[in-house]
Amino acid sequence: MKRQVFILMAFLVAVALTAATLGGCENRTRTLRIGGGPFGGTFQVVAEGLAAVLQPRHPGYRFGAERSGGSVANLRSVEREQFDLALVYSADFYHLAGEDEIPRPAEWANARPTARLFGAVAQLAVLERSRITRPEQLRGARVAVGNPGSGAARAAERYFRALGLWEQIVPVYLGYDMAIGELMRGNVAATWEMVGVPSASFTAAYQQAPLRLLDLRDVGGMVRFFETNPYYRPVDIAAGTYEGQLQAVGSFEDSALLVAGRHLSRDLVWRILEGIYSEEGIRHLRGVHPVLADFSPDNALAGIDTPLHPGAAYFWRQKGRDIPPALQPTDFPDPASKDPPDPGGKSPEP
Repeated sequence: MKRQVFILMAFLVAVALTAATLGGCENRTRTLRIGGGPFGGTFQVVAEGLAAVLQPRHPGYRFGAERSGGSVANLRSVEREQFDLALVYSADFYHLAGEDEIPRPAEWANARPTARLFGAVAQLAVLERSRITRPEQLRGARVAVGNPGSGAARAAERYFRALGLWEQIVPVYLGYDMAIGELMRGNVAATWEMVGVPSASFTAAYQQAPLRLLDLRDVGGMVRFFETNPYYRPVDIAAGTYEGQLQAVGSFEDSALLVAGRHLSRDLVWRILEGIYSEEGIRHLRGVHPVLADFSPDNALAGIDTPLHPGAAYFWRQKGRDIPPALQPTDFPDPASKDPPDPGGKSPEP
């Protein structure tokens, strides 16, 4: 009898120790959430690529690419510490004062850029059979402009306001795939995207019906547009980007930044960038989407005009990059490290 009691007690102790050990591992494992974008958009594809690159290098963490409304929604989520990392357009990070309820960049309490990942191009398409050949002809028309809270929708509003057309169109807030469906059904006259070229949803749409891209620069008001939106730069969508596109189409480009929250320590952000810009990371990301075909450290600081996250500033200094005074994180002290141990990572020297 005593032997049976002893065996039972030993079994219960073993179970308790196992549970404690597993519970400890659970507590030491943290999920880092990367804000992506709507289904079918470049942001989500790139966020998933980042998670795939980082996961094997950081076994102490779980990386999750989270769908979202897009750039503006991501920025708000980083501010609230709902996302740890996120893709955000430069235009939304450096928005114009008084444009909306978002505060000026200097008032951001939590979000800071770490690197420029790629350029995103404005693209406005109609069905090839449509009589609309210029943006001005959309007066009174329903135009799909992207999800509410997305960088695409914000860019569409900036663009059409500069042309004096925003109050004369009917903006329809839809994700890219839904917008294409509405375009095919004739429920919207045009659909607007702000994504890497080529757009996955536009490419798929060409299998259903031919589209026509509208030139966004061959209209009045563009001089003022670039003056009041200096974070945009003119670009052309090359001929042959889409099936049946015989000529280059004028447009403009924004920069997609990887933003990190101040609640992430300097060392953790340093290690994250080490993974992204490793040889394996660069090779993997270049294959994720055509927009990342030339992804490299060379243009990682282009288009960034506000202070970096301390971990990013340290990383780029270690890479031999000169950090301009405007990018120095003097107003953004390094938070105390509260990150769980990362068995696969290493920390930079102080």
